[in-house]
Amino acid sequence: MPKQTLYDRAGIADVAEFYRTKFVSDEVLDNRYFKALDRFDIRFARTMWVYDNVRAGSSVLELGCGVGMLALMKRKGITLTGVDLSADCALAARRNGYDATFAAELSRLPFPPASFDYVVSLDVLGHVEAEAKDAVLAEVKRVLRPGGVTLHGIECTDQTARKVYEEMNAEELRRFIEIDGHVGLEEEQEHAARFRKFFAHVAWEPRYTLCLSSEEFLKQADQYGLPFEDDFLDYLRGLSFKERRAFDIAMGYVFGKISDLNLELPKSGLYVFLKASAAPLGPFYNEHRDRRALFSAEPDRSVLSATATAEDELVCLDRNLEVRFDDGWFEPNTLPPIARWMGQRAGVKFRAAKVSEIRLDLTTHMPDLHARPLGVELFLNGERLCAFSLWRYGWLELRVPVSEDLSELANAEFELELRTDRTWQSRPVADETRDDRELSIAVCNLVIQRSEVEVRD
Repeated sequence: MPKQTLYDRAGIADVAEFYRTKFVSDEVLDNRYFKALDRFDIRFARTMWVYDNVRAGSSVLELGCGVGMLALMKRKGITLTGVDLSADCALAARRNGYDATFAAELSRLPFPPASFDYVVSLDVLGHVEAEAKDAVLAEVKRVLRPGGVTLHGIECTDQTARKVYEEMNAEELRRFIEIDGHVGLEEEQEHAARFRKFFAHVAWEPRYTLCLSSEEFLKQADQYGLPFEDDFLDYLRGLSFKERRAFDIAMGYVFGKISDLNLELPKSGLYVFLKASAAPLGPFYNEHRDRRALFSAEPDRSVLSATATAEDELVCLDRNLEVRFDDGWFEPNTLPPIARWMGQRAGVKFRAAKVSEIRLDLTTHMPDLHARPLGVELFLNGERLCAFSLWRYGWLELRVPVSEDLSELANAEFELELRTDRTWQSRPVADETRDDRELSIAVCNLVIQRSEVEVRD
């Protein structure tokens, strides 16, 4: 009789579907949406550790790519391949900028030997059952090129803080797995020992002992039962959307300084970074650190060529690195088509030789729209182009002409501003799932006509 897996014990039949429903999100992780300030956000700390440790122009394979948290690697000219158990996850990562993605078992990678300079995973090995981990690491070794490096962010268990799997009944096990899908958590030393079976050189450091995101603090307390002070948790629950963002930036800044100063943290039982190779390893942190591409980049010529017509050139601003969306916009979501939500006002700065028309699609979820239409105004360089009211739901395609005089007076520097007469909180529920952003409308497909986006000096 075959041995029961942890999924069997927990009553989870379709593992791929289980991961699809957990990890295919509405986030847009395309590298062109990444702001330089995001390098400090604790939510991107794992991504930045990998970013600073891979060589520009190299080839990287990500195991368990999910929706594509490593899309930022494209800023360094890296060829990025992803593999995930879920075909939907693999497709999401491909749409978010990966060069190629595949749905496959991690223990049977669909690549020839010596295919990649780096093999990377973030929060994956804790989802691989203990009996299968050696097979996964054997595949990692097989597809690495001579001298290649494997980098991993690994969630760990602390047996003093929570039960081991063997002590859990079926209901406890299901509840534990359903939080994050973990079936193969091990202690820090166990991970290091496992890698040493395959690689001559292994280095690891505990992380997240001090710095967690506001969301992760609450999850560890509420769902995993880790002890934090009650008044601190109450403080976190009371933070607004922008306050949580500020908290996460501060946590990420401290996290980065710990790496920069090579400070040694106490054992935490929560998380480790691990590097391994058949060849001697370089520095554990910042081995190939070069962040210039986070601050400036060439304009996306593929966007220009994709939208140009025979007579008039149409330039889409949504994903052009030289276009600046100010803090009036929230993180993009996949509201197909891809859109940014804004608050009561939001601006977009860009350079163009000339603008004769502005086009955009917008929608709103504002309650009671029929009884109280939402007023919207568009300004270009401080001059109002149009004003209108939204009184029904659905997408509206807006086309606004720009006078030749206004375009010439701009001297190639433009700032488009949208204003609405009110905002709305979509889910004002006082718990960790609340969304207290003050939203008004979502905008996408922002296009200018008869223009050429220019590179800033």
